[in-house]
Amino acid sequence: MSYLPILLGALTAFCWGTSDYLSRSSSLKVGSYRTTVYMHVVSIATLLVLLPILNPALNLSTTNTLVLFIVGAVNFFAFIFLYRGFHRGVVSVVAPIAYSYPAITTVLAVLLLGTMLTSMSILALLAIMIGVALVSTRFSELHRYAQGRGLLKLTPGVGSAVLSASSFGAVYVGIGYVTPFVGYFVPPLFLRVLGGLFGFLFAPILKQNVKPDRHSINLVIVVMGVLETIGLLSFNLGISFGSSSLPIVAALSGMGGAFAISYAMFFLREKLEANQIIGILLSLTGVFVLLYFTS
Repeated sequence: MSYLPILLGALTAFCWGTSDYLSRSSSLKVGSYRTTVYMHVVSIATLLVLLPILNPALNLSTTNTLVLFIVGAVNFFAFIFLYRGFHRGVVSVVAPIAYSYPAITTVLAVLLLGTMLTSMSILALLAIMIGVALVSTRFSELHRYAQGRGLLKLTPGVGSAVLSASSFGAVYVGIGYVTPFVGYFVPPLFLRVLGGLFGFLFAPILKQNVKPDRHSINLVIVVMGVLETIGLLSFNLGISFGSSSLPIVAALSGMGGAFAISYAMFFLREKLEANQIIGILLSLTGVFVLLYFTS
C-alpha cells in the first residue's frame, strides 16, 4: 500500500477537524445555515484560484455529471445537519455520531463499489473508527447531563448528527465512484459550486436570511472555507489511488474529531478522560497497522 493515501487522509482529518471546531463559534454568531452557505462561497473562491494552477481536465459524461449533481445536493444538506448538530447538541453526544460516517462509507463501498479489504485492513479500520468514537466522547459530560438535567437533554442534535453521518457516508461513496473518471479536482468543484447555489436558492423556502453583510464572510468562515477545500482535495487525491483506498482515507479523515478535542484541550483547558486516551491509542494503533502491516 502506498503511504500517500494514509498521509492525505491524515491531512484531511486535520483540515476538517479544525474547521468543525471553528464552525461552532461561527454558528453561534451568524447561524448554522449562513455559516454553511458562506463557507461554500469561500471554498468556491479558493478552488477558482487553484484552477489555473492545477489545470485539471474537465471532461464529464452525462452519468458522472448526474452523480455529481446528486452528491452535491446531499453534501450541502449534510453540512447543514452537521453544523446544526454541533450548534444545538451536546458535543460529546453529537461528535461520535457525526464522525461515524467512515463506517457507512466503508460498508457502502464494499456493497456498491466492490471494494476488497484484507483482514488486517479491516481490523485497522475498526480500531480507528472505535478510537474516533471514544476520543469524541466525554463520559463525565454525559453523566453530568444525565444526572442533572435528565436524559432527554442529551437528545438535541442527535437527529442532525445521524442525518449528517448518513449523508456524508453516501457522499464519499459517490465521490469514490466518479473520481477515477473525472480526477480529484472536479468533484470538489462541483460540490462547492452546487452547495453555494443550493444555499441561496433554498434560503427563501427554508426561511433563512443569507443576505450579505459585514458578518457574512468573517475571518473564521474564510479559514473554514480554505481548510474545507484543502481537506476535500486531499481526500479526493487520496482515494484516486484505487477503490481500496476509499475506506482507508475515509476512516483517517474521521480522526478529525481528535483534532477538535485537542483544540478544546488547548483553548478551553479541557483534560483528556480515560476513554479518550484509549481512543487516541486505538486510532494510532490502527494507523500504525495500516502503515506497516497492510499491503
